[in-house]
Amino acid sequence: MATRLPSFEAARDSIAETLEVELTTKRVERLAERIGARRVAEREADVAAWEAQPLMAKLAVPPGVEAPAVVCVSTDGGRIQRCDLREEARSHWCETKVGALMELKPNLHDSDPCPEVPDKFLELGRVDELTREIKRTAPKGTVFQRVGEDEPSEEVSAPQAAPLREAVAAESPVIQSRDVVASLVDSATFGKLLAARAWMLGFAGALLKAFVADGQASNWTIWERHFKHLEFVPILDFIHALTYVYSAALAGRSTAEGWPIYVRWITWVWQGQVSRTITELAERALELGPAPPDASETDPRAIVAGTLTYLRNQQSRMNYPEYRKLGLPLTSSPMESTVKQINYRMKGTEKFWTRNGGEALLQLRADQLSDSAPLNVYWACRARQASGVRSYAKAA
Repeated sequence: MATRLPSFEAARDSIAETLEVELTTKRVERLAERIGARRVAEREADVAAWEAQPLMAKLAVPPGVEAPAVVCVSTDGGRIQRCDLREEARSHWCETKVGALMELKPNLHDSDPCPEVPDKFLELGRVDELTREIKRTAPKGTVFQRVGEDEPSEEVSAPQAAPLREAVAAESPVIQSRDVVASLVDSATFGKLLAARAWMLGFAGALLKAFVADGQASNWTIWERHFKHLEFVPILDFIHALTYVYSAALAGRSTAEGWPIYVRWITWVWQGQVSRTITELAERALELGPAPPDASETDPRAIVAGTLTYLRNQQSRMNYPEYRKLGLPLTSSPMESTVKQINYRMKGTEKFWTRNGGEALLQLRADQLSDSAPLNVYWACRARQASGVRSYAKAA
């Protein structure tokens, strides 16, 4: 209950109502953190055991595990507030790292099942609001421009904008099961958590494997180190590509002038002709000239240059027609949904965590969201350890 409900207070009240057991809020918190800490220790032991495996064992499926046919690993970040940061910290907010490991229903096609850009990606209002939503949640330094940037416009609140991303997303493959990993560790350590969990689930033996993420460099470092050699197909989230293309098309242009350019560029991206978009972007960059060092993030020169660099860096992960033929996901929408489910318990202006407490609850929340039910295994082992059967057997 401490992980399913949004607060320890709500868990306390639910326990009192359903179990007729009166506990203080602090008692519920301490019990949850204690169990979470044990699960974190078990997780670290699993990672150590995976690291100790020889290379050939890491490339194979663990004994007793049946490999899924099609899998996808995706990763993104959430946010929580910490109460134990140094005084000089600029904010209480810090990043959480979240991963989703999904088994997908096979859906192969002989040819591209959707060669034309869906109408939903060609609706000005939707694309504009989507760009604004991602603009609010993008890492610092990411620049976007919305339609009418220099004109007054009513902002869309986060609760209103949140469902929009899923509504605009392309049809996704059917997810048959999902496991979740979440932590406060650094990116390099988190990559090991993901890799170890994927190995334990038998992902190495899947026939088709995908790794989907946005353009953040740390995501692709994880893919490079832990999933590339396993032949996971790297896929850039199409929605992030779309917002970059949209911003660059309208940078320094009116809506009437920039919209047809966006339609042309995003059509090429959808059809796997990213090089054509890059060529016209390069011409546009030459036309505008380089941005000065003190240019603002909304300077059209900075926006176009940033998008050009982004597409050049990500081009090898943007073969969307091929991904559609293979039945692989084009977007990280399931990952976004997973982050929201983590944030439901962990994020809030009134919620503050220590590092140990936050790590413990992140682990429990991830366990609770995982279809493999790791908490059931934990409680079964816990019951056997507490039964005393082994000590009695020795005494006999």
